[in-house]
Amino acid sequence: MRILKTALISLFMIGTAAFSFDGDASWTTVAIYDNEMPENIILNEKYSGGHPKVLDYVFVRTRTANLRDLPSTKGKIIKKFNYDAKLKALEKVYDYGNYWYKVETKDGEVGYISSMVVRKRMFRFEKALDKINELENFITKEMEAGREIVSTNSYVPNPNNVDFKREKDKYGTSLDQNIVGWYGKERIFVPDRSILSIVEQGDKTSKVHVASIKEEPLVIENKKISRNPKINKDFRKVIAIDIENQNLIIFEKNEDEKWEIVSYVYSKTGIESEVGFETPKGFFVAPMAKYIMPYNSEVGEKQGYARYAIRFSGGGYLHGTPINYEEDANREFFMRQKEKTLGTFTGTRKCVRTTEPHAKYLFEWMVKNPNKSRNEQVPNENIMFVIF
Repeated sequence: MRILKTALISLFMIGTAAFSFDGDASWTTVAIYDNEMPENIILNEKYSGGHPKVLDYVFVRTRTANLRDLPSTKGKIIKKFNYDAKLKALEKVYDYGNYWYKVETKDGEVGYISSMVVRKRMFRFEKALDKINELENFITKEMEAGREIVSTNSYVPNPNNVDFKREKDKYGTSLDQNIVGWYGKERIFVPDRSILSIVEQGDKTSKVHVASIKEEPLVIENKKISRNPKINKDFRKVIAIDIENQNLIIFEKNEDEKWEIVSYVYSKTGIESEVGFETPKGFFVAPMAKYIMPYNSEVGEKQGYARYAIRFSGGGYLHGTPINYEEDANREFFMRQKEKTLGTFTGTRKCVRTTEPHAKYLFEWMVKNPNKSRNEQVPNENIMFVIF
């Protein structure tokens, strides 16, 4: 998955050039993808459902896309692909002002596809691990300074989808389901369940340092501070979500105190819409989970449900494939259709979507001693969400 070679494209382009039959320079290799996990990453897969076989890929974002034998519109069309099709990425090349991807099909055919009709995705294992280390370092440093580590609790359910607070701060974070943090006279919105430290506690407000926000201290209301669940500096389980690449990676600390990957899959995150918001970035602690998460339509009517839902921020859950009630009669068909779009575009209301079997695995990984007479469950230990 590492990019083995990159080149700056300019008037003085330097790179690996390929040549056409008449001897003229035709294209330049910009990047090579090896589709391998970095050597410093430990993989100890525990999810029996498997993982994606391709780590670097492109997906078709137009109605159809042509695979050609050369990186040019003059190249012979050797195959056509429909919207959402995924192809293994081998190289990125530059040819006379245009970028192309050299790709491989599931059948082993190799060709070129224009960057105008696809979008690149990858698994950033090292980036995810860096973010986990950032959270660990924050908690350790703040505790060494004698500061209490807590989270925010500002979520108020809105099942009828009315009166959303669409105002955004300079980082693009919406006020809805979140709280206001004051940095002098500036308002910065802090997502629900964000991890933070208490710098100085007052009667009604406190100065805090939010792990995911550089401005500090922020002033927030004490009533929005939560000590449940209690945050442990030695947390051992993390769900890392890469919004840019639409995938998630599950980490667990092993007996040698090393972070290892136990699962990695494609996912889908939130997009702003009439009833939706973008999935918030930051560091969060999961307060609860549900066997069944019902959801309503734009007008507040009961619409459908998703299984094995883990709440991480506001009304944002990580859950299995959602099914509308009218789709239940042909449930497996609709699940397959929806799961094909994982790892491509955003498209949820705020939640992070995975397959139902994978959501079940995460639910059981989080809740070891469930009370099966209740829908809502409490985690046995800290489950951290790292979203970037």
